[in-house]
Amino acid sequence: MPARGLSFYAGRVLLIALSAWFVGWLLGYPLPALALALLALLAWHLRHLVRLQQWLKSPGDDVPQGHGAWAQVFDALSALETRNRRRLDRDRAMIGEFTSLTDAFPDATLVIDRAGVITWFNRAAQSLLGLKDPNDLGQPVTNLIRDPGFANWLAVQGEVRSPLEMASPRGDDRWLTANAVPFRDDQRLIVLRDTTEVHRVERIRRDFVANISHELRTPLTVIQGYLELLDEHPSSDVAEAVRKMLSQTVQMQALLDDLLELSRVQSGELKEGEEIVNVPALLMQLKEQAEELSRGAHTFVFEVDPALQLTGHAPDLESAFSNLIRNAVKYTPENGRITVSWNEGSGGPRFRVADTGIGIPKRDIPRVTERFYRVGSDRGRKTGGTGLGLAIVKHVLNAHKARLLIESELGEGSVFTCEFPAERARHRSDQGG
Repeated sequence: MPARGLSFYAGRVLLIALSAWFVGWLLGYPLPALALALLALLAWHLRHLVRLQQWLKSPGDDVPQGHGAWAQVFDALSALETRNRRRLDRDRAMIGEFTSLTDAFPDATLVIDRAGVITWFNRAAQSLLGLKDPNDLGQPVTNLIRDPGFANWLAVQGEVRSPLEMASPRGDDRWLTANAVPFRDDQRLIVLRDTTEVHRVERIRRDFVANISHELRTPLTVIQGYLELLDEHPSSDVAEAVRKMLSQTVQMQALLDDLLELSRVQSGELKEGEEIVNVPALLMQLKEQAEELSRGAHTFVFEVDPALQLTGHAPDLESAFSNLIRNAVKYTPENGRITVSWNEGSGGPRFRVADTGIGIPKRDIPRVTERFYRVGSDRGRKTGGTGLGLAIVKHVLNAHKARLLIESELGEGSVFTCEFPAERARHRSDQGG
């Protein structure tokens, strides 16, 4: 039916009114006839309005049929409803594909709003985290994942982005790695991956390294003892061979010690036994060790805040700080300068070791904390390094939520900075002494 304009329907109303008036005039009652015609026209429109109102209450029914101007209105509504149904079908199909896709993810995925309330999660979240749909929608995520470490991690993800390794909240001996990604307006996407197998393999590797290192220490100690005895009573025939064997034995002993230390700091023991560590006193001990190792070949400068202490695991902090200072001694030529500082930085306690040593190429800096990674093929052999010292430092700092910054220039020296969170800082005044 072709669309009619407003003037057409206004003309029809005027024509009906004139016709009614004319018929009434012929009968001698023009005004009553006009009123009756207008009332009939109003009743006709009211009838269509009632039908429209009934359809609006239940729009799932077919659009009613109409006549005249109402036919045009109902036809437009029918076309609009058809377009909406097609759009709704497309949206439903898209949502269905999205749901199928997200349900196929092996990782638990959640969307939380600014307040940490869950607005959506996939099927893997139900199996890995025990979430229930729809009961857990609208619940704070920290009410359902009750690990305190998870709550602390989530609170700082707006400032930093770092993964979190945590035990499964279902208590089924599984391990999960959580990551947070900003998503749309003030929302975050939380992805938790099942890393149980990786965690198990890593534990087996650590146990193997620890066990084999323990087994090798005894025979190596015996061999080293006999070689030292032979070295004290040298024979012209074997003196050089004994010295070489003794040197390699000492290197192997250092490697075993570092392997055991690395295995220990990776084992998770750092989570227990934290205390307030008297870092100034610890650094004084390390200064004596460094001077003994240097044997007067270097100048040491220690700039230490005597009131600044740190909450942490004392043996592991000693191991990390000692490794950094010993590395500075090993890789700094004679007459070099080594500066060790311990003070309050802008973001928290800061431990720094700066040397005037041989430096590190920029391309190697990102990899120097990897296990057994050495800069140059013979650098480690000349200095007696094992390639594990910085790996130990990295794991100790990770356990203390700290980070390691490395600056270096070839031939000009290196600066290693350990930055600790501000909440780990303690001062002597805090303890009342």
